[in-house]
Amino acid sequence: MRSRDFFGSDLPPAWASNGDFVANSLDNLTGSADLISIRSRANYSRPFTRVDDIKRQAEEHFRAKEQELQHQLTDAEQKLSELQSRRNDQSSLILTPEQEKEVANFQVERTRIRKELREVQHGLAQNIETLGNWLKAINILLMPLLVAACGFAVLSARSRRRTAGTGSKMT
Repeated sequence: MRSRDFFGSDLPPAWASNGDFVANSLDNLTGSADLISIRSRANYSRPFTRVDDIKRQAEEHFRAKEQELQHQLTDAEQKLSELQSRRNDQSSLILTPEQEKEVANFQVERTRIRKELREVQHGLAQNIETLGNWLKAINILLMPLLVAACGFAVLSARSRRRTAGTGSKMT
């Protein structure tokens, strides 16, 4: 233990403050329910409703396109099976020109629809990116400009008061 001279008497100062630690721990453990209720709660997440709406609209559009593609795929497969059943000869592995044309048409249509699906997904990403850029512009540019404009307004108001106050004293 260390001791200090305090106006002629030895005074032992608190060094490790274990007593304070124990007293604070007991006080904390015996705290009321009111104190416990102000403790931090679970994470709170505020959803971006606008982004969620954009995603939901794009998802609906995407699902509609996907269902259209599935329907067209089913139709093409049905047409192929009809063409296959009309054949009379044993060589079912060889396609007729009619079947080849149907397969080619289906592949072109499938490629077109997949391209449209990618465009829908790209449009969704573009809408969200545009919204993010606007939010960044507001936070990075507009808010500091607004604060600067308010500061300039306060400064000019003070300047006008000073000039009005000194102008009346001169006359």
